[in-house]
This record gives sequence, structure tokens and C-alpha cells, in this order.
Amino acid sequence: MQSWGIVFVAVAVGLATGCLLGTQPSANGQLGRNLEHPLQASMISFASGAVIVLVLSLVAGVFPPRLVTPAGQLPWWIWTGGAIGVVMVTTSLIFVPRVGSLIWFAAVMTGQTGAAILLDHYGWMGNPRSPASPLRLLGAVLLIGGVLAIVEAKRTERPRQPAALDRTGKSDERTGKTPDGSTPEIPEDRSPEDRSPEDRSRAGHGTAGEPAEDAEKGNNSG
Repeated sequence: MQSWGIVFVAVAVGLATGCLLGTQPSANGQLGRNLEHPLQASMISFASGAVIVLVLSLVAGVFPPRLVTPAGQLPWWIWTGGAIGVVMVTTSLIFVPRVGSLIWFAAVMTGQTGAAILLDHYGWMGNPRSPASPLRLLGAVLLIGGVLAIVEAKRTERPRQPAALDRTGKSDERTGKTPDGSTPEIPEDRSPEDRSPEDRSRAGHGTAGEPAEDAEKGNNSG
């Protein structure tokens, strides 16, 4: 029977680690946008992590790694942790910039919980065996319901027009142009009060808030 003290410490550390993991895809996603391919960002991410672990191992005096059990007696799946990490980082690089962090991590955590229930229930991969009780299954069902609620909220929320960016990533307030030189489309369902001065200026072909027809009549009369 595990003491409650270690359980609370594990939950606290897990929450803190989860907060850090929540920022990782966003950081990697921004890195991937500035590289030619998402795999390059994944390579840089793992390389930086390998350097940190190497330095810590050297400082702790535990380098190089030494097996305490002959490699031939070890199960094959213990070598797959790094490959699974590559899958996690690379897929997050692809999907987080498109769907956002919340949907992605809600789905990831639900998948992790489902896998953990199976691993604990059957004692697979060296985990202590803990039967899947009704309360554990209820928690998994609630997680799935949470994912569905988040997806539905994402589907029904009102899309927002992104700000026009120049080559430096800053908004071009003078022209309102996107980096490729085109003018961002203004959603038709936006009322004049909701539009920015730049939107009203583009809609009026002149000063902010001037209707397009009035501007055209003024040009013809001139």
C-alpha cells in the first residue's frame, strides 16, 4: 500500500510537468514555422534535450550509460521510448498550429489515460497491476466527454480574422496587406462597429468609415 504522501507529491510534480508539456508544442510549433520542414524542428528539439541530459550526466558522474542487465535479456519494447517521443513531438508540430493546444492536449491526455488504464489493469510493461475499477473507468469516460465538449466549442466558436503580418511578423497598419501582398478578406457577418479602422478604410476605399459608394461618387464627380 503506497503512502498518501508520495501520491500527493507525485500529483503535484505531475501537474507542474504537465504545465511545462503544455507549452512545448507551442514552442516547437513556432520553431517549425521558421524552418523548411517540421522534422527539422523535431531534430533541433531532441538535440537540445540530448545536450542537456549529457551535461547533467557528466556533472552527476553517470556517463557513459552502463547496463546492469545483459542487453539480450531485456524486452524489445524498452528501446522504443525515444521513437515514441519523436512521434509525439512531430505530430504536435503538425497539428498544434492548426487546431490549437487545448484540443491537441485534451486528446493526448485522454489517449494516455486509456493506455494507462490498460497497462495497470493487465500489468503490462512492468507496471504494478491495478484492476480497472468502475471509478477509474468513470474518470476515463469524463475525459472523453471533455474532449468532445472542447471539440464542439472549437467548431461553434466564431472565427476571428488574423492580423495582417509583414515579413518581420508585425502587423502592417499602413497598408493592411498580408506578406504576399494581398488584402485580407473581411468577414461579411461583422458589423461596421466591430470592424477595425483598417477594415473600414479598406471597405470604403478611402478614409476610415467612408462607404464605398460615397467614395466612388466623389471620385466620379471630381
